[in-house]
Amino acid sequence: MSALFSGIVEKFKKNNQCLSCKYIDSSIVFDCNNKVRLCPYYDIGIINEKFDGIWLDTDKVIKTKEEFVSEFKQNNIPENCKECFNLENKLTCNSNTLKYLYISNWQHCYLNCSYCDSPKEEDLKKVGHYDIFPIIKQLTDSKLLTQETKVIFECGDPCIHPEFDKIIYHFINYEMRNIVINTPAQRFCESVAEAVAKNIAEVIITFDSGCPYVYGLVKGSNKFDIAMANIKKYLSYQEPKEKRVMLKYNIINGINDNQKEILDWFILSRDTGIKKLVIDIDRKWYNQIKYSVPQYLKELLIFAKHISEYNNMEIEFCENALAIYKRISKEEK
Repeated sequence: MSALFSGIVEKFKKNNQCLSCKYIDSSIVFDCNNKVRLCPYYDIGIINEKFDGIWLDTDKVIKTKEEFVSEFKQNNIPENCKECFNLENKLTCNSNTLKYLYISNWQHCYLNCSYCDSPKEEDLKKVGHYDIFPIIKQLTDSKLLTQETKVIFECGDPCIHPEFDKIIYHFINYEMRNIVINTPAQRFCESVAEAVAKNIAEVIITFDSGCPYVYGLVKGSNKFDIAMANIKKYLSYQEPKEKRVMLKYNIINGINDNQKEILDWFILSRDTGIKKLVIDIDRKWYNQIKYSVPQYLKELLIFAKHISEYNNMEIEFCENALAIYKRISKEEK
């Protein structure tokens, strides 16, 4: 892999081209380990190792970004980036605004999903917690955030974050246009419903199953009915032609990695009124099999693609599933 990558870099250098990353170029991530960094996937572009939430050095944000952009222009690529599917052959730009804001600094959740490898509650208490709203306000006041910035809430269930509603209403008043909320839908939020109604937010609900039994196996809790009730509430705020309320399916080895459960999930989604689906693969499992993907897993992704097309539903493959699906597409050519 490294020899292949080196060959690509040499080819780009000869053609005066360079690799780039849209996240290194224009994102900022507040993670649950109290780090502030540029990359949403790896500890790359660290701005602050132990952020306390008091004040963000925005000059350092811009300087760190510019330093990494400069390295990328010279094709000096960090090791973790070399296999990343976000690496692309495009010109980078030194913009003083952010295109992506990841809010992942808080981990509480009502569920205990089998694939979750996030820090445990006792570890988070040792790290400490800081309020994110003052930093959001700082970023909007400084104009680093614009109305076009894509804001992504993830980790745990952000909807039970004590400042969550306050942040969403702030974004609504600031006229943000692109908010993504990842949630297991264990709490219904009027703020989210309003953002959906205004067509400025997408809600990605991690469901991972097509029946209460498998839902309980995956989630470690039998709260299937609560999630379904909240999904239907959010859908009632969505305009008929919109696809802002989505269901997500994480494929987990030995639990829901079969066509029957995928099909049950599709039927449940379709009958509930969902028009867009999201699929990914458990990260821990993917890291074990990414160099030798089982044939049945490839067939499962193809099956998901075909069944979504048959039911006239849009489907989006996320990070790990997308990497495998792209490989499948290359093999078929």
